[in-house]
Amino acid sequence: MTPPRWHRYALLAPFALILLILLLGGVVNRVDAHGRVVDDTTNEPVADVTVTYGSRATVTGADGRYVMENLPRGATLATTHHFYGRNGVPADAAELRLVPLTITYEVHDAATGKGVDTPEARQPADVQVGKGTTSGEMVIAPYPARDVPLLICAKNYQSTRVTAKGNLMNVDLTFAEGQTCPPLKTPAPTPAPSITPVPSGSAAPSPGASPSPTPSGAP
Repeated sequence: MTPPRWHRYALLAPFALILLILLLGGVVNRVDAHGRVVDDTTNEPVADVTVTYGSRATVTGADGRYVMENLPRGATLATTHHFYGRNGVPADAAELRLVPLTITYEVHDAATGKGVDTPEARQPADVQVGKGTTSGEMVIAPYPARDVPLLICAKNYQSTRVTAKGNLMNVDLTFAEGQTCPPLKTPAPTPAPSITPVPSGSAAPSPGASPSPTPSGAP
């Protein structure tokens, strides 16, 4: 005897429910990563950032954007770039803001365009944070503080102040014979060692020393 149709449906219902739960759970626990990498010092997009998750990888375009679909919810992607190092970003993050590891200054003569010989970077004015080459190239690492301007100076040039932005900046200095960088901070003198005074008084007799004989009186 053939069982009623509703009875067959009743037998299949638990399996269908389990399948539906599995499908819905898979959808709920997955996420598509749509993000953008931005330089925090310039607010400009960063291209050529490698974004990876396990064996999967993609690269940001000129707009700094990347897409990686069907990731576990809560996953963390890894980003790598030679100017910004290695960083992590949640898969559901819309934006990742990065600060460069270093900044390079190309210091030139404002009139001739030639590199300025051995420029210096100060932050503040009496603390040197970088010194350039004879061609005017100067690399500062780690990245300087952004809340205090850098003083760029050189012998026979007028100093100028700049705020660090990006990983490469061009700076022009105006020739001014006789001018130079401000003096550096003088280090604190090393304190002289203290000398412990030796207490005055007679020294104790050495062990085993016999007392001096007392002279006897005349008979």
